[in-house]
Formats: sequence, C-alpha cells, structure tokens
Amino acid sequence: MMEAKGNIGNYLNKNFPDFEHDLKKIIQNEGKLVLFPENEMIMDIGQRVEQIPLIVDGLVKVFREDEDDHEIFLYYLHPGEACAITLICSAREGYSKIKAIPVEDTLAIVLPISKLDEWMFKYKSWYYFVMDSYQDRFEELLKVVDAVAFRQMDQRLIEYLYKTVKANQSNLIHETQSQIALELNSSREVISRLLKKLEQQGRVKVSRNQIELLE
Repeated sequence: MMEAKGNIGNYLNKNFPDFEHDLKKIIQNEGKLVLFPENEMIMDIGQRVEQIPLIVDGLVKVFREDEDDHEIFLYYLHPGEACAITLICSAREGYSKIKAIPVEDTLAIVLPISKLDEWMFKYKSWYYFVMDSYQDRFEELLKVVDAVAFRQMDQRLIEYLYKTVKANQSNLIHETQSQIALELNSSREVISRLLKKLEQQGRVKVSRNQIELLE
C-alpha cells in the first residue's frame, strides 16, 4: 500500500454523506488516504488489526480460509463500506479472521483503531454506520451459510457469477476456473463441467480466463 494524494473531505462527502460535520473533520485529521494496488493483501488472517480502511474507490473481496488453505468467498466491499468483521476485531484489539484483497486498484481512508470506540459514543452517524455494517455483513454471511448447507454447486456457481457481474458492473468475468473453484471450495473439474453445461444452455460464453454472462 502507499499514501495517495487527494482531498479526504471530498471522498467523505461523496461516500459517507451521513457522517456529522465534526466527525468528517476528525477523520480528515486522523485518517490517511491510501492506495491498495490490485491483488495486494489489505488484511490477512492472523494479522493484528491496527487500522480500519473505509473504502472510497475500487472493489475488495473478502475471504475466509481454513488451516489447510481452503478458501471460501464471503462478500465484496464497495465504496462507502468497511469490513464489519474487521470492525469487530478492532473493537477488541484482536487479530483478523478474514483475508481482504482488492480486485482492482482501491482507495481507502485508513483510520487508527484507537479512536473508534470513542466515536461510537460521541457520534450517532458513526454508531449507525457500524451497526448497519454489522447487519449487512451478517446477512451476507447467512447467504453463504445457506448456499453451502442447502444448495447444490450449480446454484452456488450461478449466484457467484451474478454477484461478480453486479460487483464489477460488467458481464465479463475475468477469473480462471481454478480461481472460481478455490473461492467456492470446489474443484476445477467440477466448475469446468458446470460451466460447460451452462454454456450449452446458452447462459454463459466461456473463453480463456474469461466468462461472459449472457443472461
């Protein structure tokens, strides 16, 4: 990551318009505007949480990983959002339970965790932002649990494709079948077979390192 040039106040007004004026002034004084290059780790499992990034431009994928390096995709972080799991860890001065990786160059306002508890009591807008973040991410995690527990892999794959298209605002998905398999905790062979079936149905077009959603 590297510090970036830009007006933090402008990014706050655009992405966090509900924050009180005084809170925005404090964030401008306490925060730093940081650029996270594509695919450079923002947060890793086991890493001590010492700062919180508020996303203002770009897109971030959040994963969970087990002891055998099996990953499962949890959700995206868009501009105007922060990772609720990281907020929880920071509140307890703990260690990260997730991996966060930008899928494109991403700008974030990075905040020190030392102020976050104080803001919860002092600023209603920050309190509601944190609570809303918890609720939104909890609902996303429930969807992941439901998908793993109750849905077949073909349904999970279709949902993954739709979610990726929506997040990137493009019908073209620039990911390998191996990468998709890793994020769905499946095998490349299974994903390849299911994509071929979807292609035969006219729902996708598969080419090298790219999938086009036709629906």
